[in-house]
Parts: sequence; C-alpha cells; structure tokens
Amino acid sequence: MNVVTKVREYIAGVRTEVGRVSWPSRREVVSLTVLIILMSVVLGVYLGLADLIVTQVLRLLLQR
Repeated sequence: MNVVTKVREYIAGVRTEVGRVSWPSRREVVSLTVLIILMSVVLGVYLGLADLIVTQVLRLLLQR
C-alpha cells in the first residue's frame, strides 16, 4: 500500500469512529460547564481561606 491509500483509510476510520461517538446535548454541556466553573470558584475560595488561616497561625507562632 502506498501512503495515499493509508491516509485515505485512516481518514475513513476516523469518520466512522466520530459517527459512533455519543455527543452531549447543548444543555448538558452548558450545565456541566457552569458546574465546573462554580466548583473551581468554591475550591479557590476554600484554598485562599485555608492559606490565610495557616499564614496567620504561623505568624502568631513564630512571633513568640
């Protein structure tokens, strides 16, 4: 087989596999995107507060 035939077979295989994929609906994509953004914000706030608390505790302990 030459290179052109191999490339054509590869592209045909890719098209077949893409057709088998179960794509999410627009509503699912939007809701999961919002969920991920909210969870990222919550985690960021949590880590920021934890850092602030640990920093203050260490500052108090090291001042003695």
